[in-house]
Amino acid sequence: MNNPEKFWNKRSKNYDKKAKDKTFEQILKRTPKFLKPDAIVLDFACATGLYSFEFADKVKSIHAFDTSSEMIAVAEHLALKNAAKNITFSQTNLFDEKFQEGSFDIILAFNILLYFEDVEKVLQRINDLLKPDGFLITSTACLKEKRTIIGVLSGGILFLLKKIKILPYIRFFKIAELEKAITKSGFKTIESGVLIEKPATEYFIAARKSK
Repeated sequence: MNNPEKFWNKRSKNYDKKAKDKTFEQILKRTPKFLKPDAIVLDFACATGLYSFEFADKVKSIHAFDTSSEMIAVAEHLALKNAAKNITFSQTNLFDEKFQEGSFDIILAFNILLYFEDVEKVLQRINDLLKPDGFLITSTACLKEKRTIIGVLSGGILFLLKKIKILPYIRFFKIAELEKAITKSGFKTIESGVLIEKPATEYFIAARKSK
């Protein structure tokens, strides 16, 4: 797809309703143990800020960004409405030079890694932005894992829509491939596990920067 921002802009108005699913609930349960009151957090592809708002009271500050202007507009509106003072939102990308190397204690990357063909480059950038012993916390749909019949059909439709460029790029991971990519990029997995198995396998990883 030539313009992924356009795709995500269209989904900004109803994004929260669809995103608050079983995966969302599991992420809210698993993530807090890795958060600290003095932590500076980067929320990568924050969409409407769902996770930033949930975790803001558990950390020092959150820098949340997304490439979608409409997602950020919704997030900023909600921030004003909820008087969220320790979250800043911006429309940009991971490689923006304003994000300095070694600046963050934690980087959240929920439902985003599968949208990059060059995911290894993305993971290396995440590693560079983290402080020593910093954490990457991610949840990723691994679309090559075993699925239900409905999941298989849905995956086939996704593949077709991707091919005809109605959807943005989507990488069909197996869990082992995702784990290998994260380890190869200088991380040691501390906790991992399947969040849901239907209609597709959603996999959670909390990994510490090891180099």
